[in-house]
Amino acid sequence: MTAPTLPFADLEQVYERLASTLDKLPEGEESHFLAQLALALAHRVADVDQVMAAIEEAREGASISS
Repeated sequence: MTAPTLPFADLEQVYERLASTLDKLPEGEESHFLAQLALALAHRVADVDQVMAAIEEAREGASISS
């Protein structure tokens, strides 16, 4: 069974809110905010494997070298 995902329109709304919020933060605070957001979302997921998979997906999307 596949886990439910956000419809595209909702995902677009999340993107817009995230971009707007990041733009309003003081310079240098973006990383701290994103870490707090990731932890808040991870707390809601309650499945460590899904959280770790999301971190890996984001890492790959950001083209971070390991």
